[in-house]
Amino acid sequence: MKALIVCFGIAVISSYATSEAQSQVAPHKEEIFVIADLLGVPLSDKTLGHFLEFTERENRVYETVEEVKFRFRVFRANMIKATYLNETEQGTATYGATMFADMTRSEFQRHLGLVMPKTPPVKEAKPAVIPQIILPAEYDWRTFNVVTPVKNQGQCGSCWAFSVTGNIEGLYAIANNKLLSFSEQELVDCDKLDNGCGGGFFNTAFEAIEKLGGLETEDDYPYEGRNDQCTLNKSEIRVSVRDYVNITTDETEIAKYLVGNGPISIGINANAMQFYMGGVSHPLKFLCDPMNLDHGVLIVGYGVHRTRFTHKLLPYWLIKNSWGHRWGNKGYYMAYRGDGTCGLNRAATSAILS
Repeated sequence: MKALIVCFGIAVISSYATSEAQSQVAPHKEEIFVIADLLGVPLSDKTLGHFLEFTERENRVYETVEEVKFRFRVFRANMIKATYLNETEQGTATYGATMFADMTRSEFQRHLGLVMPKTPPVKEAKPAVIPQIILPAEYDWRTFNVVTPVKNQGQCGSCWAFSVTGNIEGLYAIANNKLLSFSEQELVDCDKLDNGCGGGFFNTAFEAIEKLGGLETEDDYPYEGRNDQCTLNKSEIRVSVRDYVNITTDETEIAKYLVGNGPISIGINANAMQFYMGGVSHPLKFLCDPMNLDHGVLIVGYGVHRTRFTHKLLPYWLIKNSWGHRWGNKGYYMAYRGDGTCGLNRAATSAILS
């Protein structure tokens, strides 16, 4: 008969003898032998150990033998990529088995979603006016209670909506001394200039918010992580947008706009983010194409990290992501500041509230 063996969260179908005793779940040690034999790898294979640790931590359950084999191959290939990122890293970041470690590139992309819209924005974005200020050595808008807790977009390509609401949440809190969480689902459902879980862009989202009249709060229009019918209740709108601006690609001026105005929506290439575990991320340019922006995130601050042994100074951006607090540095990404790392300076944008 067939017995279901659960090993570190992996559900594996294995053939066993028909006796009742032999059809029981195998002891822990025997389970490891079964998995190693199933995958055709020696017990000494370090990737096997890391894979089992990963599946246990992430509570993965694979329903068939074929699925286990496939996910192990994907995991192995991804760990080769992570190892290369570690070996070539110019900053202090480490890369490894994140929650995305057993996902193919196309599966991972479901957690992104920054795409140029089918319908271009109606109006041309104005260039931002950069405040002429002396920059402090570091700045973090979280300390001023204008940044909501890290959210999770799930398997919906709605990063653009989370970036936009984060920007508007910050601007609203600064103007009104009250932090509210605004609805991404309203944008997923009601923004017809973008494509919901199929992706979107900042400028069209800001224009859509203008047309809709504004945003409801998260509580009034909660997130579902899927495309649904628009149920906007205009009487529940709490914030409105009258315009938006594109910010320069100069990172010093981006920092000035950040300090003078609030958190900023930016696009970024998320290639290195798939395996990011922490530290200041500064991958080689060919590993993180700055011309291929595929993820929308939010700059909330910046600082300078001094390395422990060499005392090298690494300026960085503090970036709020939308993959939950378990990813990265409690949901945040520290990316090198000063050379357009992963294209983070190419699409800096902000709303202008009514």
